[in-house]
Amino acid sequence: MTDTIYEIYTDDSGAFTVGSIVAENDEDMVIMGIDEEGKKSAYFALPKKTVKEMVSDTPYLKKIRKYMRYSAEHPYGGWFALPELPINPEGPILTQVLRLAEMSGALVTVCRMGEEEPVFGYVHEIDRGRVLLDCVDPETAEDLPQVRLRVRDLEYIEYGSIADMLLMFANKN
Repeated sequence: MTDTIYEIYTDDSGAFTVGSIVAENDEDMVIMGIDEEGKKSAYFALPKKTVKEMVSDTPYLKKIRKYMRYSAEHPYGGWFALPELPINPEGPILTQVLRLAEMSGALVTVCRMGEEEPVFGYVHEIDRGRVLLDCVDPETAEDLPQVRLRVRDLEYIEYGSIADMLLMFANKN
């Protein structure tokens, strides 16, 4: 794990994610996302091939580092903390994140490469390089039909986010 934060670009739109690398191997990486207020917001597991550029020294990141320092000194989000993420970089990272979600019963957000809309759901099973998700509608928090996806077709997996925790709470209650 590194303390360096980056602007991480995955396409040519100019949009980026801010985060630090918490695990990586030759194929995949996990980024601890940091929101625009300097708070740790989620883990993003993604294939390295989707990362176009990582920049570590920008005026925006200098500001975010200051926000992070303030947040550490003045905690204002005590109701939320990222879960532990025990990842073995020697193994398949995306599958490990999905297995953690399955074991903990956490809702995840995944997106297939080339798709605009993400899929929200609970990991039902992982078998032969595919994941079966019990889907949830992000607008209503109601159950949707299951979907089976190839793990290698995933552009990213969002795990442990506030948004996923809130959707899971709404779905369960």
